[in-house]
Amino acid sequence: MPRKNKKLKIRKKFKKSGKGTKRRVKKALGRRKRKTKRLRPAFVNKANGGGGRIYYGLNHKFEFSDELKNLMLTPPPASFARMEKRISTLGRIKLALVSGVFLNKENVADLLVVGDDVDRRKFKNFLKSLEAEIGTQIIYAIMDREEFSYRRAMFDRFVRLMLEGPHEILIDRIGL
Repeated sequence: MPRKNKKLKIRKKFKKSGKGTKRRVKKALGRRKRKTKRLRPAFVNKANGGGGRIYYGLNHKFEFSDELKNLMLTPPPASFARMEKRISTLGRIKLALVSGVFLNKENVADLLVVGDDVDRRKFKNFLKSLEAEIGTQIIYAIMDREEFSYRRAMFDRFVRLMLEGPHEILIDRIGL
């Protein structure tokens, strides 16, 4: 019964009826079968659902399952050059450092901005657009230069973890 329904759905795709319709339907079904056959090593048939639906799950024994999982679950990276330009318009920025979500690594924060006279309203708008672009919430910290220098001299845990962990420096006018 489900096979007939699939044929009917595929038949509806073809506007013309008459000669050759049956052949075109068979070709379309064959293409679908070949495409799913290529994916069989990566996925396992979990259960047959109602209405002829088949559910698949990830095969953990597949050699590229970790890579496939990372590809599906990681957010798209933002363009660092564009981010640098946008951050530099927020005030007199001395240091801009990205980590965490932007590099697909774990860290205490995703964005560290050090600068004087940072316009908070512009920064909030920048953050909203960046979160919308990435699709996840961003953990950030803003400091003025004095506070950053003091924390760095005192070996503050937060600053130390940000600088020692995986990170990418966008703007560096302090001289790290």
